[in-house]
Amino acid sequence: MCAAFAANDIRVKLVARAPENGKLSSKELQKHYDVTDNFEINQRGLPRGLRATDNYQIQAILRNRSAANLCYTRGRDVTAPLIALMSGLSACVELHTPPASKRERWSLRLVQSHPRGQLVMLTENLRMYYASKLGFSQKHLIVAPDGVDSKRFYPTLPAHEARKSLGMSDGPWVIYIGGLYEGRGLNTLFRAATRLPHNTMVVGGRNEAEIRKWKKTANQINAKNVYFAGYQPPSKVPMYLAAADALVMPYDKTIMTPSGEDTAAWASPLKMFEYMAAARPIVATDLSIVKGVLKHNHNALLITPGDATALRNALQRLNTNPQLRERLANNARSDASHHTWDARAQHIIANLGVN
Repeated sequence: MCAAFAANDIRVKLVARAPENGKLSSKELQKHYDVTDNFEINQRGLPRGLRATDNYQIQAILRNRSAANLCYTRGRDVTAPLIALMSGLSACVELHTPPASKRERWSLRLVQSHPRGQLVMLTENLRMYYASKLGFSQKHLIVAPDGVDSKRFYPTLPAHEARKSLGMSDGPWVIYIGGLYEGRGLNTLFRAATRLPHNTMVVGGRNEAEIRKWKKTANQINAKNVYFAGYQPPSKVPMYLAAADALVMPYDKTIMTPSGEDTAAWASPLKMFEYMAAARPIVATDLSIVKGVLKHNHNALLITPGDATALRNALQRLNTNPQLRERLANNARSDASHHTWDARAQHIIANLGVN
């Protein structure tokens, strides 16, 4: 989003927490995340003492307010927008979940009620929750799902060439990319894999301990054709997607985040848009967070959550029907063009009145 805002002639400074084990340069970070180096990154260490996160946000605003018009934050960072509004700036908070505390809810109400405050909701479901369950006003509220930079992907690269560049054997390959958390459907995927002619590659994992845990799970159900690539930087993800004969999003009915929140009702899966841009056939579970973008037999095959047999059957159907594979992949790539980061930035800018 920083790169997309900057591409729309807005000067952007990303204030980010510096890692304790040493920081990368701005250009190294932008290369790692495969984004344009058209914005500034200012990395600062977390202050010591009580309420360090709040103090960090306060310092970030006070040190930059003279050169800024708008403070844009996301998630739990709700102190910075309040300080920004008090400092005469505009403020916008991008929300991916309901508030985790009364303090957070109170802070968000203050932002929305201010003439220079705005809230961005990741999905329509989340907007409805804030409005109907929490009583938030519809004023100063923007709905903007996640997006994708389609130029990063390789829709015309043959899968066998992508596999060769990654040192993978020839296909067919099913590929899953994402977090290795409960609710992501990995158990369902492993059960489906046990009776498939495909190899399955799982790309993701925060650390070796997490990967070992899921390797053990796969071994316990005798899923010997499941392999783990571990964490890969965003710059390498497009090549793994290009290597696939099919991409899977086998979400369960409950989708947990690392912090223990269930986002099944209002998430906007970033990888869904990347899968679409990669122009490979997709099999996903039939959840509300998916159905707004993916349509069964149009740009994906949708199955019941937790149903390993349905997942296996869908992948076998793709394996034996090249016309279906091509149609779903082409439609997905075409539909991804309506969900770009640039279009998302323009939508938010238009509602914010930023110049």
